[in-house]
Amino acid sequence: MHTKSPPVQPPFTGPRPKLRKNSAYSRAGYRESNSDAAPFRSTVACLDNSRDAAHVFRHAVAVASGLDIPVKPAHVLQGWAAEFSPSDPIGWQIKMREAQDYLSRLVKPENRSFVLQDQLLLNGVAGEEISRWTGENADNLIAMTTRCGLENGHSANDLALGRTAQMVLDRTDASLLLIPPDGKKGEEDIVYRRLIVPLDGSWRAESVLPFAMRIARKHGAELLLAHVIPKPEIVAAGLDDAEANDFVMKLNQFNEKYARAYLDRLQSRLTSGGIVVRSVLEKEGDVRERLLGLADSHAADLIVMSARGKGTIHNMSCGNVARHIAGHTKCPLLLIRQQKARPADHSTLPRQRYGPRLSWESAH
Repeated sequence: MHTKSPPVQPPFTGPRPKLRKNSAYSRAGYRESNSDAAPFRSTVACLDNSRDAAHVFRHAVAVASGLDIPVKPAHVLQGWAAEFSPSDPIGWQIKMREAQDYLSRLVKPENRSFVLQDQLLLNGVAGEEISRWTGENADNLIAMTTRCGLENGHSANDLALGRTAQMVLDRTDASLLLIPPDGKKGEEDIVYRRLIVPLDGSWRAESVLPFAMRIARKHGAELLLAHVIPKPEIVAAGLDDAEANDFVMKLNQFNEKYARAYLDRLQSRLTSGGIVVRSVLEKEGDVRERLLGLADSHAADLIVMSARGKGTIHNMSCGNVARHIAGHTKCPLLLIRQQKARPADHSTLPRQRYGPRLSWESAH
């Protein structure tokens, strides 16, 4: 049985990027402060060997630039211990150097001042290692693809979360930037034109607005506030119960009236921030599918939402709506989670049951 090497984290070799300070909003309207909208130390871009790695990195830079935080490239060397024992330092050094060179190639020259030089190299099963590191290093935004290259051809649902992304979502309390595979080769920088923010009237849902505003302002993007009125459910005596039908109609009218007033208030407050803000209201339907439909029909470039809303059980780190959107969205999702309530529990992670590695597998 081989002894597992500790995570490889090369020493810092250069000056850290200078990040400009964001002043709080002092005008009338929605106030955003550094403490509210920039709690992340860095965006950790988890990059594998697939063709989507560069796509993930560009989105990580796009979001990080809006939040004024640096990007830390990360890679997991899966299964090197199965090929090289601790007594083979040469093979181990070769693997580490290959990973470092790979991460360096993904960083475009114009982004070098924005990217931390202390690359993060981990060893083991990607989902487990990313979850473990995230639990030990709080206050980092984790950017990763929803499905790595190895998972693209083995998923019954082309939009479902892969094993690694699902494990990080379930096992950690970290905020995530989840990027669906793109499949296109592109080198241009990511520029967001429209951000959609799902809102349910709760303070948790509204807590993501400072993040969305900063990103929208950085990219000159439009902010679209979205609310879906759930279909009311009542116990009716029969199909032709006139009293029940009348009650449902009045309830729908009441919900629509106050939902529109709620969105109008938010829109007027946010518009004073110097960005274009619109709102959209959907009536009666599955909240999850309606939100996905809105993101698609309005050509949203990024969804920014809280992992928990007003209907989430207090000890859940991710609600049903957020979990569904994470697994089915066609566009990148910035999933913000509030203050961690508990450390990630890695004692329940399954033991590794993998055969010998025949090649250097992707990070996730």
